[in-house]
Amino acid sequence: MGVTSIISRSMVNEGIGDSTSLSVARTVGVVESAMTLNVPSDFTTLQDAMDWIEARILLAEVTIQIADGTYNVGTEHILNHPNYVLVSIIGNETTPANVTFNCSGADNGFRIEGCLLRALKGIKITNSTYHGIITSYLGGIRELRKVTIDSVGFGLSSHYGSIIKGYDITVNNCGTYYGFWAYSQSHMDITNLTSTNNNLGVYAQFAGSIYLRGSSTLSGNNTNYNPTLNASETTDGSIIWGP
Repeated sequence: MGVTSIISRSMVNEGIGDSTSLSVARTVGVVESAMTLNVPSDFTTLQDAMDWIEARILLAEVTIQIADGTYNVGTEHILNHPNYVLVSIIGNETTPANVTFNCSGADNGFRIEGCLLRALKGIKITNSTYHGIITSYLGGIRELRKVTIDSVGFGLSSHYGSIIKGYDITVNNCGTYYGFWAYSQSHMDITNLTSTNNNLGVYAQFAGSIYLRGSSTLSGNNTNYNPTLNASETTDGSIIWGP
C-alpha cells in the first residue's frame, strides 16, 4: 500500500506558494508538493513556521525564506523533529548580516538534536549565552552556508556523534570559549572558515574531528588550533587540512 493510500482522504495537498494554497495548508496535515513559507509575511517568526512544520507530515521539501531584518529572539530555536531532513532555512546568502538573529537572553541560537536539518543559509547569529549553533545526539546539518556567528559563548559546536557540513562560515568574538568545537565523536567538514578574536579558534576534543578545506583565516585568537593542525590523530581529537 502506497503512502498516499494510507493518508486520510480528508487531508488535501498543500500546494505551492500562493496565499490561497497556504491558507488551505494551515488547516490540513500533509505536504505533498514543494512549498515556501515566508517569514514574516506568512508567519511572524521563524518559530511559528517551525511549529507549523512539526505539526505536519512532509513528503516534499519545504523552504523557510526569511526576509531581511533583525529578529530579537529570547529563547533558542530547538530542532528535534524528523521533518527537518526536508527543510531549508534561508536568509540572505549575499549579505548574511541582513538577516540577523539577536539571541540576547537565549541559551543558544539554534540547537539541532537527534535529527538532520537539510540546510541553514545566509544568516547572522549574535549574543546567545552559550552556542550560536549546536548539533548533538546524532543530529546534524547537511548544508550550513554563508553563516556568521558573533559575540556568543561558543560559536559553532558539534557534540555527541553529530555532524556539520559547512561552507563560508565565520565566527568572531567568542572571547571566553571556542569558535569551532567538535566534541565527543562528532565531526565538522568546513570549506572556507574564518575564526577571529576567539579564546580558542578551532577545537577538537574527545575523539571529535574537524576537516578544513579551501581557505581558512584565523587571527586574534588566544590559540588558533587545539590539537595542533595536521598532528597525528589522538584520542583527544584531530584537526586536518585537506584539499
